[in-house]
Amino acid sequence: MPVDKHTPEMTEAERERALAAARELSREFDAAAQRADEEKRFAAELVPLYKESGLVTVAVPKKYGGQGADILTTALVGRELAKGDPASALAYNMHQAMVGIFRGTDALDEPARERLFTRMVEEKLLLCGPFSEMRAGLSGLADTVAVPDGRGGWRLSGRKNWATLIEGADLISLNATITDEDGRLPEDYKEHAQRETTFIIPADAPGVSIDYTWDTLGMRGSGTQTLVLDQVYAGPEAYAGNFRQGLIGEAEWAALLFSGVYLGLADRAYEEARRILSKKHLGATLGGNDTAVKDLGYVQHGLGRMHSEIAVAERVMEATAAMVIDGRHADKDALRRKTIWDLTKVTTTEAAIRVTDLALRLVGGQAFRRGHVLERLFRDSRAGYLHSFGTDQLYDTVGRLELNS
Repeated sequence: MPVDKHTPEMTEAERERALAAARELSREFDAAAQRADEEKRFAAELVPLYKESGLVTVAVPKKYGGQGADILTTALVGRELAKGDPASALAYNMHQAMVGIFRGTDALDEPARERLFTRMVEEKLLLCGPFSEMRAGLSGLADTVAVPDGRGGWRLSGRKNWATLIEGADLISLNATITDEDGRLPEDYKEHAQRETTFIIPADAPGVSIDYTWDTLGMRGSGTQTLVLDQVYAGPEAYAGNFRQGLIGEAEWAALLFSGVYLGLADRAYEEARRILSKKHLGATLGGNDTAVKDLGYVQHGLGRMHSEIAVAERVMEATAAMVIDGRHADKDALRRKTIWDLTKVTTTEAAIRVTDLALRLVGGQAFRRGHVLERLFRDSRAGYLHSFGTDQLYDTVGRLELNS
């Protein structure tokens, strides 16, 4: 059978070793989670542990020296890590999503792909991908400019919002619009899109800096800062193809891997709630000398709802991954495919929101205190509907496509 971008390469034993490594590392994520959240910082101490775990190369195809995980296995790795800390898992999710995107996109030619992945395997390099513009997120055509230097290279300048993993990355992939020689952007939006290009640059390149803007309701430990580019040199080797016709066409990697993280968040919230509720007693109440919370009908009903929410989201994620691997919908255009894959992201993130909401309701006031794990998970889950496509953005896009509007 020919190997394409979604052909499973792992044996069952290899798959289990990868998931076992994620489960082991999730303990370290758990240990770092609360302090990172309280201090509103990326847990940089986890970077060497992540690299030592071997997970950097889990999704890199075997022909480049990687482990060859398929899209579902890679999502399940994120799910295991998120059980320890979803914010940290979300950060490393960016690396895995970029690996998946670059292993599939035709925008990157094969010699460039081989160079990227060979270095990643040999040097354990982490890759992040900030593509959002300050004014309009991912949907905004890049205001970040790539001004030709007259010698085959470019000078990159601009700001990238939502630069997840930027504090731990070795390489940065980003989109910038190639300008005229005088630095002017195209006035026609179609030409603007055609000139929107992907570049891969070193994270320590001169002119690269970080604006520490990440002060948020939740997902604080992801360290999603703002990337600043000031005349950063990008040579011909940094060119990675057209952005809109290239990377956007591989949207399944972002959708499925986000799903894994938020499913792991919901898992953790459910297990914490179940553990607390199974042991909690109210003592003497109007109903008797002692009331075990687990015997209350509304608690049983609520826990059953939580369990069902996770089960449905899990099945949607696994079924969608199977559709991706089977090549179903491959004949549809990139926007239509994105709506199909992002339905999974919406299903899992909305499930995580409902599960954490129920967890707080059932456990009661103690979970509302700052520092309680359920309080943190409740806040972290709220980031879910902001990832592209956002929940409302997905519904709107599907509606327009169905109405041919």
